[in-house]
Amino acid sequence: MEVDGWDPSLEEELGISLDELKKWIEEAVEKSEIVQKKKAQLTELKEWVEQKEEEEAKTEMLLSDANQSILECEKLVKATYHRNGLVYRESSSEDEGCGGGVLSSEVIEIDDDDDDDVIAVGCCKSRIQSSAPAVFVSQVPSQSMTQPKPNMTEDELRVGMSILGKKRTKTWHRGTLVAISPVGNGIFKYKVKFDKGKSLLSGNHVAFDYNPTLEILYVGARVVAKYKDGNLVWLYAGIVAEMPNNKNRMRFLIFFDDGYASYVTLPELYPICRPLKCTWEDIEDASCRDFIEEYITAYPSRPMVLLKVGQIIKTEWEGTWWKSKVEEVDGSLVKILFLDDKRSEWIYRGSTRLEPMFNLKMTTANTQEKKLAGQQRTRPNMGALRSKGPVVQYTSDGHVGASPVKTPQSSPSQPSQTPQLQQRPPPPQPQQTPQPLNKHQMAKKSTSPFVPGVGVHLITYQRQLPTLAPAPPPITHALTTIPPQPAYRAPTDRIFYLTHTCQPACLNRVRPAKPDTHRGKNPLLTPLLYDFRRMTGRRKVNRKMSFHVIYKAPCGLCLRNMAEIQHYLFQTRCDFIFLEMFCLDPYVLVDRPFQPQRPIYYIPDITGGKEDIPLSCVNEIDSTPPPDVAYSKERIPEDGVYINTSADFLVGCECTDGCRDKSKCSCHQLTLQATGCTPGAQINPNAGYLHKRLEECLPTGIYECNKRCKCCSQMCTNRLVQHGLQVRLQLFKTQNKGWGIRCLDDVAKGSFVCIYAGKILTDDFADKEGLEMGDEYFANLDHIESVENFKEGYESEAHCSDSEGSGVDVSKIKIQPSALVSTNPVGRPPKKGESKSKGESVTKKQVAVKSTRGIALKSGHGMMVKTGPPGGGGGENTPKNTRLFFDGEESCYIIDAKLEGNLGRYLNHSCSPNLFVQNVFVDTHDLRFPWVAFFASKRIRAGTELTWDYNYEVGSVEGKVLLCCCGSTECRGRLL
Repeated sequence: MEVDGWDPSLEEELGISLDELKKWIEEAVEKSEIVQKKKAQLTELKEWVEQKEEEEAKTEMLLSDANQSILECEKLVKATYHRNGLVYRESSSEDEGCGGGVLSSEVIEIDDDDDDDVIAVGCCKSRIQSSAPAVFVSQVPSQSMTQPKPNMTEDELRVGMSILGKKRTKTWHRGTLVAISPVGNGIFKYKVKFDKGKSLLSGNHVAFDYNPTLEILYVGARVVAKYKDGNLVWLYAGIVAEMPNNKNRMRFLIFFDDGYASYVTLPELYPICRPLKCTWEDIEDASCRDFIEEYITAYPSRPMVLLKVGQIIKTEWEGTWWKSKVEEVDGSLVKILFLDDKRSEWIYRGSTRLEPMFNLKMTTANTQEKKLAGQQRTRPNMGALRSKGPVVQYTSDGHVGASPVKTPQSSPSQPSQTPQLQQRPPPPQPQQTPQPLNKHQMAKKSTSPFVPGVGVHLITYQRQLPTLAPAPPPITHALTTIPPQPAYRAPTDRIFYLTHTCQPACLNRVRPAKPDTHRGKNPLLTPLLYDFRRMTGRRKVNRKMSFHVIYKAPCGLCLRNMAEIQHYLFQTRCDFIFLEMFCLDPYVLVDRPFQPQRPIYYIPDITGGKEDIPLSCVNEIDSTPPPDVAYSKERIPEDGVYINTSADFLVGCECTDGCRDKSKCSCHQLTLQATGCTPGAQINPNAGYLHKRLEECLPTGIYECNKRCKCCSQMCTNRLVQHGLQVRLQLFKTQNKGWGIRCLDDVAKGSFVCIYAGKILTDDFADKEGLEMGDEYFANLDHIESVENFKEGYESEAHCSDSEGSGVDVSKIKIQPSALVSTNPVGRPPKKGESKSKGESVTKKQVAVKSTRGIALKSGHGMMVKTGPPGGGGGENTPKNTRLFFDGEESCYIIDAKLEGNLGRYLNHSCSPNLFVQNVFVDTHDLRFPWVAFFASKRIRAGTELTWDYNYEVGSVEGKVLLCCCGSTECRGRLL
């Protein structure tokens, strides 16, 4: 052994050779405790690796066996499909809906406070979803057509074969074909021998005694199917209403000729031998025949009530509305329990025996009659707070902007036939002659609370997007950079409280030299930047643990509620931190800003400094800039519009306490007294802002303090909207809705967000302007009509309705076509020079308007069918429309934000919005010109898009069908 640098003389000095020294060292290392421990660990590791290798081999063998089992199962499934005449089609979870576009369907939703266990079904398929609050846009298989396939050969009928024949009892029975007799023109009669007797039947009254294949079936196909009632089974004729698919568990929905409906499987079907070309013509009952014709003609567009288990709904039985409860929902059928006699019954969800469907039919008839009578249009209303009553969901085969789907021209009051546990005649329903519906050519928004049951039926829509140039081919864009915001770091030092009386000196050490030191920051973060502390604690209430927020002031005082915070701010005369900057919701985080991930296009402020808070713009999809719009946060009166903002036209208060005492503030009293117009005519002493927040919409409006008031504009608790934009928002490019607005920080419920500003036009000028420039940014200032209709709708219901029980006898309500027409509807009197005669030519309005109505009646305030004398509404006792007191004006003013407006123009629609609309009077008390303000209807997380509910009227714009793409689980699907 040789070692570099080793001196052989050392061996003599040490008395040991180099090899002996190496051996001694190796022996010492082997005997060391560390080496022994490492060797033991290495042995254990080897054993563990060997064990894992064995487990891996076993796992691979199990996977191989599983794959083989799957292949064998798939073979069995294919064989089963083939035996049952079905077509097996492989599909992924993405195309499970059977491909095709979105279908045209409408669903009426009955909402309540509990969003759990929503069961929703689309047009042609059923979906049972017991845990998620969802409304689904269903898709129909491409083979779900309403006409038989061309070139399909008819099966041969032979003497001696076993067939099914129809007896006089309407039931079908097995028999033997004994003779075929020609009667001319290629038509034959078939003599069938049953167990008891013989019958000579037409080709549409005999059926093959075998199951059909899927290829010969379609929606509207004539079949004989088994109907089961307990242990009893009958054969009845009917039509196929739904084709089988994965989502309705491979079943057919059958509408039987006598009004029953049921789901059946393929082995329970028998094809009619020679069905009529229009299959519904074979149905004897007129009401059933009309319903089937309407259903097949309109398919795949079907209105259905969206229901969930446990929901209360009024259901018709023998001409009377009865209080009932939803027991079960199975696809397009619902099991209803009548609470009075505990009787259950399966009903088709599109039946007019369900009150929302009946209301929709009656409202449609009412609207058609009014238009045919030459009355002015009633503008659709926008309800940002959705009604607890029914709403309509639409889906469509086409895409946004596609041609309108075919609408059946049948009686709007025709009851849909439903399954029954006991046979009974259909309930008496008012009949209405179908008439063509005149369409508008444009759509606008409106600005007042939504009242169901008054005027037209109100439907929610998505904003129609302006026509954009074709998108350029995909290219790689360079990412831009957004200036990073410094993160907030909470101080670690503690603040101790010494007993004292709070005064302005408590804030001297944090009082800024300039009040806008933290301009552009999250307003909820501002108190913390001035050394306030926001602490979250836990406490046990009624054996439940809950969180709560406590603020600690710079002087150490703990502030436990909003009243204490407000008192502290007045004690210290704080003029740089305001009450709306505090939030006691523990789930609202003040230091969680949203930051875009991959911005391609960025503008720091699109307002040009016109707002107190910069409004940034980000495009994370492509490099397209936002629309070229002149930004204005002020309302701009156009020709023919005069807004009196003189102090002489205002009521001012004399408050010196910041208007905290509502009983002494004149402006607060205006808000409170106006609530007397609401149902019940009782003044709400708590109406208006509470600690600078608005929990729910006030339909009669809010009157803020103004320039005539003597209160401090900064400290006043009744000034909020007039302070302008305070929350940090961002304009961003959405995937499928154009540009939208999102919040960059958490927003507390009830917080003011922004207003809707733009040009104010007269109604006539708006019609002309909309036809030339587009109507997608029109909003209707219909506050007056809103309050009047709100009260009238309540009074009419109180007059017509009985208790919530079973006492409303619709059989005694005689409805004539003239009774559905009012010559002078509330809020929309006829214009001068217009004819009231049906026979004379009437100039139709060309524009329908979105509404900014922000409130809705509760679920008990349902739509009622109002009766009255023909041409009613023009009597001497009819109250005069408030708008007529303004120099005889007859129509609402319109806000147009297309070419000039503020950020409110970018707010998109959602069927489950997070904003609601509130009319606020700031610079004038003229009821015609409120400010349209948006408030948060719920807690909103940073980065969430801000939306409101448009409520267009479906079908109000001729030649336009727009689908809603809000993406909400409660999406109703269609806008126009």
